[in-house]
Amino acid sequence: MSLEWFGRMENAVRISLPDLCEGFDEVEILFDTDPTEQHPSFNFSVQTDEEIDEFCYIFFDPINQEFYSYHYDDEAELHAKVLFGNLDQMLSFIHASFHDYLDEIDELSGEFIDEFDDELSDDLYEDEIIDDSDEAFFPEDEDHIEWITNDKYIHIEDNSPDVSANYSIYYKLGIDQETGDGVIYRNTIAKENDEETEEQVLLYFKEEEASYISELVSEYLNTKVN
Repeated sequence: MSLEWFGRMENAVRISLPDLCEGFDEVEILFDTDPTEQHPSFNFSVQTDEEIDEFCYIFFDPINQEFYSYHYDDEAELHAKVLFGNLDQMLSFIHASFHDYLDEIDELSGEFIDEFDDELSDDLYEDEIIDDSDEAFFPEDEDHIEWITNDKYIHIEDNSPDVSANYSIYYKLGIDQETGDGVIYRNTIAKENDEETEEQVLLYFKEEEASYISELVSEYLNTKVN
């Protein structure tokens, strides 16, 4: 696994970011990286008087050597995984995400926000739809859940004689603020025989169940070891 491309792309984005959009002159854009994650990330946010609003995440898969993010397709009403093959595609996505953020602020505040130059058309980047369910969701959409852990990533490869597959899985743990229940979010992106699918699951559990879930996992691990 090499992070050379991650480092080169980080430098290129930092150089290009100030000239990407006239709107960047009106607000303070923060660009942070987190190379400690299993899938290192670029994080883009806006500094306001009261808080920091994050508007774009881009991840790097060091095993498959690919940059990716997620985008909601309004027409298809689906979440899509977006792959970036070069700097221009990534900058276009950052630009579009920034304007999406401005649109959300406009809707929430009811105030008019001036339109900026260089509006992007819908075909600036290609979306790879990875879930055809009409009820697709991301955990960030669940406003009543407070996420108390960072994303936990794992990449699994299965190269058996009959199957060639790999799985990108990440987990997140949260608390339902309305009920106090624990919540485990699990997202699995599976590539098997050149076909890609995605499964997203939210598991709710009571406080009294936590020790039993932990015990079941321990028993499974002990069984595999023995």
